[in-house]
Amino acid sequence: MKDTTTFTPGSTIYDVADLAGVSISTVSRFLNNPEKVNPDTAKKVEIAMDRLGYIPQGNTGARAKRQVGRIGVLTPFFPAPSFVQRLQGMTPVFRQSQCEVVIYTVDTPDQLKEYLHSIPFSKRIDGLIIMSMRIAETDVQLLAKAGLEVVFIEQHHPQFSGVEADNVRGGGLAAEHFLAKGYTSCGFVGERISLPYSLQPSELRWQGYRRVLAAAGYPVLGHQVRLGGGTVDEGCRMGLEILGQSDRPRAIFTMSDLQAFGVMRAARQLGLRIPQDVAVLGFDDIEAADYMELSTVSQSLGESGRLAAELLLGRIREPGRPLQSVHLEVSVVQRSTT
Repeated sequence: MKDTTTFTPGSTIYDVADLAGVSISTVSRFLNNPEKVNPDTAKKVEIAMDRLGYIPQGNTGARAKRQVGRIGVLTPFFPAPSFVQRLQGMTPVFRQSQCEVVIYTVDTPDQLKEYLHSIPFSKRIDGLIIMSMRIAETDVQLLAKAGLEVVFIEQHHPQFSGVEADNVRGGGLAAEHFLAKGYTSCGFVGERISLPYSLQPSELRWQGYRRVLAAAGYPVLGHQVRLGGGTVDEGCRMGLEILGQSDRPRAIFTMSDLQAFGVMRAARQLGLRIPQDVAVLGFDDIEAADYMELSTVSQSLGESGRLAAELLLGRIREPGRPLQSVHLEVSVVQRSTT
């Protein structure tokens, strides 16, 4: 499809209104209160802004006058404990700086696109943290043109600061942990279908895990791998399938702690002892992992949230501060399940 975008330097709200065929007040309403604009009309305004390359003024001018800043956090709607812990890491930083936090939850790809095309231009926030969201390059460029400070968590882009954990390395550490324990028959429980708008690191963790085991001469057998949903119930279902086999694996690594809890439940239902009969290792190190005595790979969730908040505030206060890409260390936290 031909790109019809024609950037017009110095485009004004009048130009947008004229191209969209709407009133100036409607464009103003879209910029300040997009939820109050008819969806069809909002789409016309959005298209006009894109074609003109119109960037509303105000993301920087009003910032200095605010007594209390407002920060947006864009996150998948799925209430994963890992997302919650990252938010908990951000909260003290923003509270100390007297910042109000607005959470934008996404549950469809269309909603993500709508937010990305409205939030940066609404003049409602001073900065945005995008957590575990799959952002297309065209939308990244839209954010860049808007002049809004943005920090990514779990996605890297050279135009913005970001905080990431090494998922491939984390999977490799899981394999090394099992091998050090003498567990050479190893299974894997991962995620088959990721949300279309959310980053899901299951494949990366699986890559690191199988690579280390294969290099040691103990490849993971296909019938000892299951992919499904990321819930406890799904982990239990897949755990029953793997552990119910006559040649069940000696240890199972899961792509998340929630799935690991499900595998632990499956083991109990089958009368298997943990770790004497089967060892279980998760990933994330959510708060419940300590309570459940689950061995897991930690990616410092709270720390990633804290760092993201500090990076964002630093760039807002000092726009010339260099961009930073922070790579957090991953490590195995051994408890009673391995």
